[in-house]
Amino acid sequence: MIHDTKCEIITVGTELLLGQIVDTNSAWLSERLASAGINVYFKQTVGDNEHRLFSVFEKAQSRSNIIFVTGGLGPTDDDLTKDVAAKLFQTNLMTHSSTMDKIETFFKKRNLQMTENNRKQALGFEGGKVFKNEVGMAPGLFFEHDGTWWFFVPGVPKEMKYLMNEQIMPYLKEQGVLTEQLYNRVLSFQGIGESTLETELHGLIRQQTNPTIAPLAKDGYVTLRLTAKAKTIKEANQLLDPTEEKIMNRVGSHFIGYGPVSLEEQLKILLEEHNLTLSSCESVTGGLFSSTMVSLEGASSFFNGSIVSYSNDAKEQVVGVSKEVITQHGAVSEPCAKQMAHLTRDKLQSDLSISFTGVAGDEVVDGHSPGTVFIGISANDHAEVDYVQIKGDRQTIREEAATEGIKRLIKFIKNFIA
Repeated sequence: MIHDTKCEIITVGTELLLGQIVDTNSAWLSERLASAGINVYFKQTVGDNEHRLFSVFEKAQSRSNIIFVTGGLGPTDDDLTKDVAAKLFQTNLMTHSSTMDKIETFFKKRNLQMTENNRKQALGFEGGKVFKNEVGMAPGLFFEHDGTWWFFVPGVPKEMKYLMNEQIMPYLKEQGVLTEQLYNRVLSFQGIGESTLETELHGLIRQQTNPTIAPLAKDGYVTLRLTAKAKTIKEANQLLDPTEEKIMNRVGSHFIGYGPVSLEEQLKILLEEHNLTLSSCESVTGGLFSSTMVSLEGASSFFNGSIVSYSNDAKEQVVGVSKEVITQHGAVSEPCAKQMAHLTRDKLQSDLSISFTGVAGDEVVDGHSPGTVFIGISANDHAEVDYVQIKGDRQTIREEAATEGIKRLIKFIKNFIA
């Protein structure tokens, strides 16, 4: 019986090393195992090479007591996982009859000729266990070698996830391995840096055991992930609640919510905190910024409105941008962005206004290449225009420009108003 788990994940396939396929399996496995209370200590990726594969397996055997291997269970010559593992285990491979029947039936039903190498997928370890794969050909396999538990699953993500969720995790629970799980609670903070937050909580972090406290900087805010190992959610909350209370007593004034906080939510929090109203004037973004803002609950309390001035005529006749600015500098320019922001703030009677003008198409406009964007911000006492260069297609440029605008508003409020 394994109590103190030291888990390792091995992904097999030369295509992973070449970057032809992104290894999502190990990330998914890590998260799935961690949530079940299994400690993942190591990850390795190895190509389809017998010598290197054996070396990786041998190393894993020496330092881990639960090992998950994905990939290399298929019918082709470069699928070496089972052969190499059998060599390490000093056991034989034998045909699993029900899996073989399934493979043969698959080909018969489709009137297809089954090649001999397909029989390879029905091989399992003599003295091991086979987990039925209901969504693919190759089954999952288990073998215990010198006290270490080895699990083998196909590299196809759909098949791997099915076997883990429906077969292997229930098996581990039956064997008494999954007696505790990890329960997470994420606290988000704004207006305090990661280093400052860690300093404020230094004593708590240094003394952590169960639950643990992990600070992490996000895009514009900081999170603390509290993780408790417990048998039930009730028991976990009994561990997490006192820790959260201690944290709130020290840095609670910066708390903005549980879990991830989007950029637009962060902006909303700042606007409401300082009792500010916002408006926008959009050209290149075509209303994407205002659409994002009005999707927030209670937007009418802080967002006054937007002017979409896509054409030069609209900039002049609706917003009021001077003809001289358009003629001398062009619509895609710093002076134009500045006037758009200033004039819109006055027209819509807001405390702040942001403007967007740029090039999303394929052609040069006013001497500026595609992806050029000017973002203006106007307030009573401060104003600025930022130049950004964005790579991508038309939609990407528009979306990234709106996101950059939100980031700059957050920074502007913190620097000049907060």
